[in-house]
Amino acid sequence: MKKTKAQKLNEAFIVYKAEQQGQRPSRRAKDGSIPTHPTVPVAHIPESEVLAQCLTWLKKHRVFYDRHECGAGDLGYGYARYGIKGAGDIIGILPSGRHFEVECKAGKGGRLSKEQQDRMRDVRLAGGIYIVAHGVTELEDCMRGLV
Repeated sequence: MKKTKAQKLNEAFIVYKAEQQGQRPSRRAKDGSIPTHPTVPVAHIPESEVLAQCLTWLKKHRVFYDRHECGAGDLGYGYARYGIKGAGDIIGILPSGRHFEVECKAGKGGRLSKEQQDRMRDVRLAGGIYIVAHGVTELEDCMRGLV
């Protein structure tokens, strides 16, 4: 999709403002996604392994959770969407009663979609916890003191 004149001017202003402050301008992809990187050292493993390790860790610590699936397709009666768009791969409740979501990404990093960014903002504004985990050590670090 082509950018509008207003979008181009806004991006130019962001670059100008960052240069005035001596910073690098933040770059977003055309689809609005942003790159993610681990906050603690983690192994470079695929997202499926990160998810499996996170589920095992939560089970070991007796945290209530559900695996969340989201997608779209022909479900036998026509094309339909299912799941909560932008929600984490894991949704649960901490022993304190706080809502939490964990979005798993590959160990080397990944991209957080616009919908995931919006969901993260909404969950955090409501007092919940939204974690982007690149490995089980990052999940442990974020959950320290909560479990």
